[in-house]
Amino acid sequence: MLGLITGSGFYDVPHVVDRSVNEVNTPYGPVALTAGTWDGQPVGFLARHGTDHSIPPHAVNYRANVWALRHIGVELIVATAVSGGISPSMTPGSLALISDFIDFTAGRDVTFFDGITDPMFESKATGVTHTDMTNPYDPEMQAVLRRAGDEESIEVHDEAIYCVTNGPRFETAAEIKMMSLLGGDLVGMTGYPEVALAREAGMRYVSVGVVSNWAAGVSDREISVAEVYEVIEAAADRLYRLVGRAIGHYQAGLAS
Repeated sequence: MLGLITGSGFYDVPHVVDRSVNEVNTPYGPVALTAGTWDGQPVGFLARHGTDHSIPPHAVNYRANVWALRHIGVELIVATAVSGGISPSMTPGSLALISDFIDFTAGRDVTFFDGITDPMFESKATGVTHTDMTNPYDPEMQAVLRRAGDEESIEVHDEAIYCVTNGPRFETAAEIKMMSLLGGDLVGMTGYPEVALAREAGMRYVSVGVVSNWAAGVSDREISVAEVYEVIEAAADRLYRLVGRAIGHYQAGLAS
């Protein structure tokens, strides 16, 4: 089963039909989860910030979200990451496949393995559990998304390094300069710990960065939230076409 997690500006995925909304009770709190189909493929869908954008990035219940998706049988998560562009090639409106991340967050609940017994993970060791992060994003589904981009004539940047900050404030120009020196291409507020939790839960995970604006200091303009949403709206059709084509390939077993 496929899971969809969307961010700012993508509060409802119109291609998900035959839907029902159910509350899943998790050890970390309840989650409102939409079940439906996309071109006949069963999907579980949730919007990180809620359908009314009421949940700030540092307060998203990442553990509950991932736990709920795993609970209903999701094996692969396709996520969106609305991002600021750091790399000069990743201009506002661009789509990019995230290949790695650098974490600058603090104070978040970042693991399922914190000493509390969770029935979902009874098979795991009761002591310290380390999870490999060499390739946090699923390479097979990334290849499917690349192919989908080619087939839909949609440019998709590859190998994007995603820097994660707490928010909800935007980053300073000095912070962005530091991230650029470290090799960062994109900056956002929600990609971690989501990707790591999916790995801990034994789920495959892939993320499409949607570049909504230049990060602070990359251009001489201040960040306009209104312009951010205009760019997201303009990119939505390409994103849905990309994901829809990839879902077709997933159904055909090309990403299994």
